[in-house]
Amino acid sequence: MATLKEELAELAKVEGILSAVVISRDGFVLDGVNANSKLDQDAVGAVVSASIGSSERMGLELQVGGLSHMLLECEQGIIAVNLLGHDAVLATVADARANIGIVRYQTKKHLPAIQAAL
Repeated sequence: MATLKEELAELAKVEGILSAVVISRDGFVLDGVNANSKLDQDAVGAVVSASIGSSERMGLELQVGGLSHMLLECEQGIIAVNLLGHDAVLATVADARANIGIVRYQTKKHLPAIQAAL
């Protein structure tokens, strides 16, 4: 079985992905890989964990259920967030050249192995 770092490195090989980081629900980085990026993984952990609570609350308040995946399209890229059970989160940051469909597909494809490596 591959390590968490190895699984994240595989995901980070997808064209356009800048960073793949696994974060505890309280914002601590458990492991991460940057691909051609100097993105601060601790900053990723902090801002992603802060946004999860309000996003979960929004889903519940609007009666569409609990959060499983969050996708943000920004001016210069995308941020995909996937819950890994109750204790961890995968955050994938990609630049503007990334194909959003491929990022979603590859993230979903790698999720079981990333969860198993936790």
